[in-house]
Amino acid sequence: MTASVDDVAKQLGRQITDPLEVNQISSWIELAEITIRKRLPNLDLIVASGRLKQRTVDLVEALAVARYSRNPEGATSKSTRIDDYQETVGTTNSVPTITILDDEWRLLEPSDYGASNAFTIVPAGRRRTC
Repeated sequence: MTASVDDVAKQLGRQITDPLEVNQISSWIELAEITIRKRLPNLDLIVASGRLKQRTVDLVEALAVARYSRNPEGATSKSTRIDDYQETVGTTNSVPTITILDDEWRLLEPSDYGASNAFTIVPAGRRRTC
């Protein structure tokens, strides 16, 4: 029940054929799955009941892994100088791990998420005045 290396390759816009890279991407997909299951421990039940499509889960995992594969060190800034060569990579406040963005968590909300009509006021009719 996880995304495939091909799903990640589509998000990256390139082929992934090197066996070492395939192995690395596969382990990152597992990490993304673990991250999602920490927040949605009943994910299998939600998908089986049709409240969330498996394809959506795969998409979110592939997006997270593709984003992480572009920047696995978690660099937040980079500057390079040519003369007398100088390179600076900033990692301040970076968290080098798979992260699911808020918009992606919203994609993972089941179709019946939230309380339906919890704050709906329905008039009961006119009051009689004496």
